[in-house]
Amino acid sequence: MNWKYWKKLAIRFVILNIIFWGIIAISISLTIRTPSKFRYTDSDWDDLSYTPNYNKSEWNILFDEHSHTNVEGGSLTPRQNLLWHISMGFNAMVLTDHNTFEAVEEIRQIARTEFNDSIKVLIGLEWTTERCHLNVIVPPNTTEEDYTSLLKHKAYTFSPTDEEIQELVSETHALGGIIVVNHYSWSVGYSRDLPTADQFRDWGVDYFEIINGGYFDNQTYNYCLDNAIGMIAGTDMHYPEPVYAWTTLNVSEFTEQAIFDELKAKRTGFIFDGIPSPYTVEHAINPVYILVYPLIKIGEMFEGMYSSESFGPMLAVLFMYVYGVYILLEAGKFLIPYSIKKIKNRKT
Repeated sequence: MNWKYWKKLAIRFVILNIIFWGIIAISISLTIRTPSKFRYTDSDWDDLSYTPNYNKSEWNILFDEHSHTNVEGGSLTPRQNLLWHISMGFNAMVLTDHNTFEAVEEIRQIARTEFNDSIKVLIGLEWTTERCHLNVIVPPNTTEEDYTSLLKHKAYTFSPTDEEIQELVSETHALGGIIVVNHYSWSVGYSRDLPTADQFRDWGVDYFEIINGGYFDNQTYNYCLDNAIGMIAGTDMHYPEPVYAWTTLNVSEFTEQAIFDELKAKRTGFIFDGIPSPYTVEHAINPVYILVYPLIKIGEMFEGMYSSESFGPMLAVLFMYVYGVYILLEAGKFLIPYSIKKIKNRKT
């Protein structure tokens, strides 16, 4: 037996696995923490100011109930998040980073000290799980200790039970807060065992997000009408882009508490246009994004496979391709020289 050959074969097999699994690990991590496609600066929105047409005698607040910063899920810093919102006509918003309140105090402080007459920010979080995405919005005077107590509810890869979802709803309500069911209709495509709309209604959710970005959920809109559930619109802004919808409110005074009180009372309207707002800002390309783009796409492939009911068979086929090609290459190293040698012997 040629031990030297088998030793080299084993080394090559180990190297293959290190490269293969390393690429998978890096790709998945880049999908979770994707570098921004652009390089943003605070001055990017200096020359952009847009306000949609609406009945100003009926409404005086243009509110966004769903947006993210680069602390978790988004691409803009807290300050840039505010600058984008102001440039798009919003004068109120709630920060809903995925499963964290980390940026809440920073963005509220910036809004209060730098933009106090332009925009108000409420305390929020997007509870992101395998079953559903819920926005949690708590009263402005809630202490940090109280609202961070909601973080005990696990998220991301966590698939909560019905009881655990109800517990989050109950504890948020105990703080005087609001629960919003996000992007309900298209959550069916990626959620595992998404609760029914009737279940959410019976658990006491306050709102369904009937507009997410540029998507108008007509089915959920009609469901809210039939069941007297609040309707709300959000940009779900992960990176700056044109806006299709604004939630409208009317307050007697321009304060965080007055805005929250109107939300609590479910006195909301919305502006929606199938044609988005203008967005003339040209952001500089981030070279890091270009460099890792192929790895991001590989990670997205695995994310799509994981969300599919055929995850097991798809993964098996992928392994068959990778290790099959390896086996063919190794076989070729043996068979090709052997064939060449045999042809030469025939000629002689």
